Amino acid sequence: MNECSRPLDPIDAEAVAAGAEPLFAPDAAAHAAACTACGASVDRSRALTQALEELPGPEGSLPDLAGRVIRLRAFSAKERRTYALWRAPVLLAAALGAGGLALVVGPAVSAGDQAGLGAAAVAPLLAFVRSAARWATELARVAPSGLDALAEALSAERSVGLVSLLVLVPSLLGLTRIFARARSRR
Repeated sequence: MNECSRPLDPIDAEAVAAGAEPLFAPDAAAHAAACTACGASVDRSRALTQALEELPGPEGSLPDLAGRVIRLRAFSAKERRTYALWRAPVLLAAALGAGGLALVVGPAVSAGDQAGLGAAAVAPLLAFVRSAARWATELARVAPSGLDALAEALSAERSVGLVSLLVLVPSLLGLTRIFARARSRR
């Protein structure tokens, strides 16, 4: 038990032992000199610091560890696109997906349950394929009449047609730049 009515905070005891300014009690050094229990706490902190300083340093320490741990600037656009940065999250997501699949397919689930779960997993995919097929057929059916209507509107208003063609020029230039960058990154 501590006989002191106002014991020092351990952080203040370490600060007094190191000769630094205490954080919580400004008079911690004077109090430690007058109080035997707090003086013993400061002596223990001083002995611990000396013991830690006498320990040998790590052999083969990691070079530039602080540079790998502390990041002072935001990631650049190129760094955000690199796989090395996203490898761990991608692998974690893949592992979670594989674990979930293993639970669905695993032997703890009966054959009837597995078939039901498999059908429930495949149903949205089949619905998407069916809707994509319907979308493609509807687009093929409607496209000629839509193009005819667009051609009539543009022939009636020639200025609108010319402006539409002029708007396509910057889009074409932008697309060529995008494709050129994509080829240069390969």
